[in-house]
Amino acid sequence: MKILWTLVILAGVCSVQAQNKKANAQRWDQLYLNPDAKVPVNPSNLVLEATASLKPGAALDVGMGNGRNSVYLARKGWKVTGIDISEAAVKQAQQEAAKLKVEFDARAGDVEKMDLGHSRYDLIVCMYVNLVAVRSSRKLIDALKPGGLLIVEGHHAEVQAMGMRPVNGGPAGYADNQLLHVYDKLRIVRYEDRMMAAEWSNGPEGRAPVVRLVAVKP
Repeated sequence: MKILWTLVILAGVCSVQAQNKKANAQRWDQLYLNPDAKVPVNPSNLVLEATASLKPGAALDVGMGNGRNSVYLARKGWKVTGIDISEAAVKQAQQEAAKLKVEFDARAGDVEKMDLGHSRYDLIVCMYVNLVAVRSSRKLIDALKPGGLLIVEGHHAEVQAMGMRPVNGGPAGYADNQLLHVYDKLRIVRYEDRMMAAEWSNGPEGRAPVVRLVAVKP
């Protein structure tokens, strides 16, 4: 009987998680389909800086959105796979790539449920996907090739305590040193935790608490 109840509880938890994922995808679809939404369209400054001297290889863009970083990397010669939970965002990324006559693999799906492979990518980018980079840390580390680079940027968890709204109503953000802890097997080459102009969801003064991590797999 105890085993049966355990299975029932687990089934209920899985059902709730699936519903939450579906609702999250719908929220992002609505955002990207809203012509008045303030959605970033330019490649991230951190991606520009961290990849400036890198030789192009295989790249994974987690939560690629409209493909702003994926398209940039593809134009630089990277073989890019971009994944996003929003089908609307993926369609926009594909349209932008077609307009600029570049190719990359744009997929709609939940990266947390995908097999990312082993030592497959020279670069993994996680911009404003917040806790996905935490929950999937082992998977992302495994997917990096030795010498591969990981780039993460997102809000600090204190964004809510400051009365600010996280990206599209999603998870609040990263706790103090959380990224340093979950990626302690990598060699950290850059870490920032400060108030700055965020690419998403700034406060009234145009700034927000932001965490940035750049790390290399030994």
